[in-house]
Amino acid sequence: MPRLLSALNEWLERRARMREERQFHLERASADLRALGLTAREAKRMARIRFGSRRNSQTGLRELGGDLRGLANLFRAHRVAASLWFQPIVLLAAGALIFAVSPSPREIAEGLLGRTFGAEVREAVALSVYGAGPASPGITLTELASLQSMATVTRVESFGPHQVLAQPVKGITLAAITSEAVARTGNRGFYAAWILRQPGIDTTAAKVVWLLAALYGAFFLYSRLHRRVTLPWLLYAGSMAFLHSAVSIVAWALATQLWSRAPWSGKSWQTPTTAGLSFSLLAVICLLVAAVQCRYWWLDLRRRCPVCLDRLLLSQTQGDASRIVLGAAITESVCAQGHGILIESRWSRDFRRGHSLFSGPTCV
Repeated sequence: MPRLLSALNEWLERRARMREERQFHLERASADLRALGLTAREAKRMARIRFGSRRNSQTGLRELGGDLRGLANLFRAHRVAASLWFQPIVLLAAGALIFAVSPSPREIAEGLLGRTFGAEVREAVALSVYGAGPASPGITLTELASLQSMATVTRVESFGPHQVLAQPVKGITLAAITSEAVARTGNRGFYAAWILRQPGIDTTAAKVVWLLAALYGAFFLYSRLHRRVTLPWLLYAGSMAFLHSAVSIVAWALATQLWSRAPWSGKSWQTPTTAGLSFSLLAVICLLVAAVQCRYWWLDLRRRCPVCLDRLLLSQTQGDASRIVLGAAITESVCAQGHGILIESRWSRDFRRGHSLFSGPTCV
């Protein structure tokens, strides 16, 4: 965060310097023109014409480094991307942007958490029989006809041989519905259960993908626990993994939300094909993005100092990459805070701490 603020502050100072210098020259030119007998309004207009259009100001900003390219150069000069806070800020900003552009942010939040907000909405009631299994005969036609004549529920419809769905009368209780169902059918095994409103967006597929990715990432982290990694490094790894997964799931929720609202055109026999192909393409894109996120997460962890979590720099390679034993390539990267040097080879990665309160090698 301090590096980001420093870069922005320097960029804003350059733009302020450009504005002040232009304003100074405009005032001087206007004063000279007023001395020649022009009115104040005409002098200001002629001074602006003399200094040219807005394109000249943009050219000056570009030469001074006050445009977007100059801001990007300042980000690199201040090593903003190497900061500990850069990745969390980017992920949180991406999540906030997703919620901002979503037609219904509440649906995305419900899909992320897997539950609805507010009071439980009892949309329907299910009538089933205790102990009903694949071998049981299920609800007979006579029992279904008796259930359809109930006074506590309406719109009774059969959904399979073992369950009936109905619309409850306002203010009715499950006990009253169960009692009437038993009385009308004569089957004491009948019971009623509420069917609550489910989230409008299903993110189960994305959660399963990231659960598998989390297990895979946990294996890599566990394989390095015996090498005395630091606790801040592990906390950073876990928090970044959580943020990546949360933003990815939210992005999947937004994609499915927009897909479900897309006006699929064409003939009726073309619509299912178009929708299926587009959804398959969407799923493939989300999987590729998740793979890129996992790859970046792991590479970012390997390039950070285990003490201060800053990006290592000044990488230097000695040796030949084609050799395996004698003269093999060895790369050294230095921590900018002076915590040590990371030595990488084909066979090992050792972080050798420098002059600090700690001692001993730490492998990452």
